[in-house]
Amino acid sequence: MAMSANTHVIFVHGLFSNADTWKKFTALLAKDRELRRRVTVRCFGYDSPKIRLRPDRRIADVDDIADRLGSYVRHQCADGAPIVLVSHSQGGLVVQRFLARRLWHHRGGELAHIKHIVMYSCPNNGSGFFLFLRKALLFWRNVQERELRPLSTRAVLEAQRTVLQRVVNAKTASDSECPIPISAFGGQTDNVVPAVNATNPWGGETIEGDHRSIVKPADRAAESYVVLKKILREVVAAQEAPQPPDAPAALPAPAPQPAELPGEEEGPFSVALPHKDGRLHGRARQQIVSDIVTSGSGVHVLTGPGGSGKSRLALEIAAQAVARGRLVWWVRVNQLSACMREVARELGIPDSQADEAWRGDRSQTDLVWRFLNAAEKPWLIVFDNADEPEARLAPRGGSVKDGTGWLRPPEGGNGMIVVTSQVNNRDIWGDWSQVRRVPRLDDTDGASMLIERTGPGAGTTEQARLLSHELGGLPLALRTAAKYIRSVRESGVSLGANDIRDFETYRKAWARRSTSPPGSRKNGDDESLGLEKIVDEVYGISLGLLERRGLPQAAPLLKALACLNIAPIPYRRLLRGEAPTRSALWTEFTTNQRIEAIMGLRDLDLIEVDHTRADFLTLHPFVHTILRADQDVQRRSTDYYALNVHMLLDAIRDHDPDYPDAWTVWPTVAPHTIEVTRSILRADGPTDDRSVLTSALELARLTVRYLLVAGHLAPARTLLLPMIEQCEAFGFHRDDREILGLRHEKARIDLETGELEASEAELKAVIARRTEILTDRHHDTLASRHKLARAILEQDRAPEAEKILRSVVEHEKGVRGPEHADTMVVRHTHARALLALDSLAEAETHLREILEIRLRKWAPGTPETLHVRESLGCALLEQLKVDEAFAMIDSGLRDARQSLDSHPVMRLRYVRGKALLMRGQVEEATTALNSLLADQVRVLGEAHREVRLTRYLLNRMDENL
Repeated sequence: MAMSANTHVIFVHGLFSNADTWKKFTALLAKDRELRRRVTVRCFGYDSPKIRLRPDRRIADVDDIADRLGSYVRHQCADGAPIVLVSHSQGGLVVQRFLARRLWHHRGGELAHIKHIVMYSCPNNGSGFFLFLRKALLFWRNVQERELRPLSTRAVLEAQRTVLQRVVNAKTASDSECPIPISAFGGQTDNVVPAVNATNPWGGETIEGDHRSIVKPADRAAESYVVLKKILREVVAAQEAPQPPDAPAALPAPAPQPAELPGEEEGPFSVALPHKDGRLHGRARQQIVSDIVTSGSGVHVLTGPGGSGKSRLALEIAAQAVARGRLVWWVRVNQLSACMREVARELGIPDSQADEAWRGDRSQTDLVWRFLNAAEKPWLIVFDNADEPEARLAPRGGSVKDGTGWLRPPEGGNGMIVVTSQVNNRDIWGDWSQVRRVPRLDDTDGASMLIERTGPGAGTTEQARLLSHELGGLPLALRTAAKYIRSVRESGVSLGANDIRDFETYRKAWARRSTSPPGSRKNGDDESLGLEKIVDEVYGISLGLLERRGLPQAAPLLKALACLNIAPIPYRRLLRGEAPTRSALWTEFTTNQRIEAIMGLRDLDLIEVDHTRADFLTLHPFVHTILRADQDVQRRSTDYYALNVHMLLDAIRDHDPDYPDAWTVWPTVAPHTIEVTRSILRADGPTDDRSVLTSALELARLTVRYLLVAGHLAPARTLLLPMIEQCEAFGFHRDDREILGLRHEKARIDLETGELEASEAELKAVIARRTEILTDRHHDTLASRHKLARAILEQDRAPEAEKILRSVVEHEKGVRGPEHADTMVVRHTHARALLALDSLAEAETHLREILEIRLRKWAPGTPETLHVRESLGCALLEQLKVDEAFAMIDSGLRDARQSLDSHPVMRLRYVRGKALLMRGQVEEATTALNSLLADQVRVLGEAHREVRLTRYLLNRMDENL
């Protein structure tokens, strides 16, 4: 039997390194009696300088190196012998990219001889080691180094996912997958690429060594050499095993064939223009048509979400091109090969040449483009619905931007290309393409479309504008609504509970759906509104594209985001916590996958990332409303709500709403905490999961606290009262500790709005129950006792309040400590009670001590610190220390970070008005107090005690003038 060729061992080094990295390994293999005659050792080297000083040369990126590795393997290992690839650090990323790029371009057959891959210290999630230093140095722009940064590039993540799916988990060998074992090893003391980074997601092992020593084994007993030798022995043994006698000889590789396009449809096809349905609406859209038609040449890409009218825009361009005498072909990308064969026929390409190309004996794309560029008559090709451009329009082994696939820049000025695609990533299309995002219709243009398509009698122009606004100016939604209204009007039949018959009734039905909690329908509204086709055919297709790209998490993530408020979503704050990892909506959702999902949704225009605030994204109103009623959201409502509740709790953790440092966070999340909690905590709520409900109650309590601090008393009450009133309907009792927390906050609202008797009664009931289940010295019980004393004090029962407060202060000192925030608040209220008892000097002493501690421990603009300054100002005024009081109040107003109509600031303004009056500045005092009164009435209401005090003071001033 002929001797088998030696197994090829190819070593691939890392960043800023060279082939010398492998000297220890190659020396040991050369001396290894068992392996030295069975393996051929090769070191693949590539240029990896820290900086490039010559302007005529660039540093090769990882794609370049990966493609060169492919050429190296093909030419150096052409004998068909087994191959083992061994890499260190960045070399592992090069190997992964090499595998992925071969599979992306349907060249999996070239990987068949690779029998094992070994990776030492590969930075699968990037290397954060000295990242700040690398960025600060001159070579931080190095294209190779950038791919080592944590979560650096999309290509790294795509390559890793492809290798996991199509190599590690591959079932058979084909052009699109190839099963190859991968062994990943991390160094136990490696601080550059920690072992957990090097071994995940491959399920590898940790061995001795740091980032450098792991590839410099001292002898054959070193762990890094032992594991490699074991792998090489297995590969060599398999190579030398006897082959079955009837094993057929390897067949020569077939001639290159065009890549099989995913989803290529069979059946009738045409390259003629589709029928135009109605006229083109929208001045901005008409301008795009004019600009492209008059440009006369080039590649123009129209992008936008499904239903935005991209194809209608392209059809208008094509129709005007025909009118100008151009040859025009309409190519449906899901029938690309068949359509381009027809284009070849109409171009006059001889059948013999076309047949050769479509058999795979020559290039289809080069042949057709040679004739297109030579055409004497101007022409236009529309590539419609190119939603997977890299799979369909790119050259084999390349990218769309290479300009050598089906999509390329025309030569000679006669040709023009228009592409419609959901993909809005400009990097894909190349700098020779003009990418235009198709704009929404404004309310007036949308109304025009509705009126044109429904015919007379469907409503007024203003009603049509309102409906267009509600539907977000999305043409497909407007056409669907118009078709639905017209069909109902013409048939005279409607089975909907709300009898939709015109613009106004359709708008109201849509509004009911958009304001209903996610996963539900309310008011008996079971009308489909004709939208099922949009859901299934537009958004279903878009999310299917993402799933085929290895992003199955994108669909549930988008639906979860739709269950939030329509306001901008602080997605980075929500997604960086642990909640997405724990969600039952997916089997895994790593940080890398979250980034990829957001990028995928953005690229298909399903979300829009705010360019002015990169931490925020928004959903189109139509997408937001449609997906809230999705069947999956209804079926798995507990999982969707659990995700949103826990993401929001993670986002506000360590952001106490009582302190100004948290006020940059709370305004961004409050619209969503309100939306989510009001959706869950209701009589017909979507879940009975006790843990989700309990978490939602805590989220609601924190939200109400923020609303109170921010002075939004009416929204706080609106959110809170239904939850308390309906608590038994979602499984809680009024006396459960979770509901007691809400009742405590309700009493606080009553206290702030001047409903003192109601506040007192509620607090007494809460205290009784908290004392029973928590004890009288529990911090929650003490908090309620403190608020009760405040309610009593505000009713001019100072002796009673002072007695309670003295007791609570002593208990708080023992429970919380003398300078704890809660202790300081109670001490402040006690000082106010002393002030009401005319113990002015004692009150002033207490207040100065409290203020000194607060300014030492907390920011000067916290609401409680402002309250202390207000109280101290009052104490000083009562002792006729007017100038000192005025200075105290003014310093508080300067430090305040809230608006002028916030409650703590209005209280400061009241004391300042009194100080002005006592200084004799009557006119200025009158102006200030009248301005204050207007704000108090608007925010607090006419009946509030503080409104009555301000009005009384102004009346007394009028009487004395």
